[in-house]
Amino acid sequence: MQQEGVPVVILNDEIYSPYSYKLEEELEKLAVEHTEKLFGKNSHFFNVKRKIVSKSGIGSTPDGYLVDFVSDKFFIIEVELSSHDIVRHVMNQLSRFKLAMGNSETRNDLAKFLASTVKKGGKVSDRDYLARIIGQGVGIFIIIDSVSEQLTEVVEYLAKDGTDVRAIPFETYTNGRNQLLHKFTTFTKETLEKEAKKWTFKWTTVPVNEHLDKTDSDLKGVFSTLSKQICLLPNVKEKSRKSWITYQTSPLKNFCTIKVLPDCLEVHIKCNDSFMDEKSITKKIERTPSWTFDRVFTVRTQENIEDAMRLIRQAYKCTCVR
Repeated sequence: MQQEGVPVVILNDEIYSPYSYKLEEELEKLAVEHTEKLFGKNSHFFNVKRKIVSKSGIGSTPDGYLVDFVSDKFFIIEVELSSHDIVRHVMNQLSRFKLAMGNSETRNDLAKFLASTVKKGGKVSDRDYLARIIGQGVGIFIIIDSVSEQLTEVVEYLAKDGTDVRAIPFETYTNGRNQLLHKFTTFTKETLEKEAKKWTFKWTTVPVNEHLDKTDSDLKGVFSTLSKQICLLPNVKEKSRKSWITYQTSPLKNFCTIKVLPDCLEVHIKCNDSFMDEKSITKKIERTPSWTFDRVFTVRTQENIEDAMRLIRQAYKCTCVR
């Protein structure tokens, strides 16, 4: 049976399921192979990693650079996996880049370097042309394996000052013979928000009692206590899906999910580098495009709830509190 909310592709009666990239380099290699399809024929992709620094020495090394000839616009390229902490990876990298590009000497050095990498001539070998369009403002392309709530928030934040930020979810599907299919769409800030909202509403909604029917009265009481305490956190809403119950402050900010099992509650939470688990209650889990949680633990009795809430409050803080 297919997992709820996970898309599949059927081609020639074969099922292709989502492929999970193990390393960013894997996605980056595919993106480089398909640059013309990703960005169009009227563009030039610089497949180079060039570190740039601000006046104070704050540095950044994007995954590539792009010139769009139609708009005479310059972009940096950042490749990222949705299973990683996008906020920590992308926000840090791109914030450093924006600082560095405020330095006119840096902009001129970058234009000179990029022009020197082009052997065939034309606009992109012209240092003055590159310096001019870089000086007019730099856009950002984020290539990622799937749409997620973190991606939407990152794009929204980076675009606040008018920066042209675009995201390309580059999704790959594989069949039983390891053959690959690729799907991608370019989103601006506005279209990404619409897409993310559609993505979050794919889940089937069921009454909470349907989950509790599979367990005993003691565990029902444990769930009731835990759920009430979670919902006391500011602006938190409980949403019951087909296979779990999720807690969020908005459709794009779910920080905790509970799966009701016959003998326990399985709690999945999001966390960041400041997460503290002094009693080693949780276990790390790997994020996937369809399950963006970082740790899991179980709750069996009322006595477990105090420790559970200490962990859940941290998940709430890192996901929902700016």
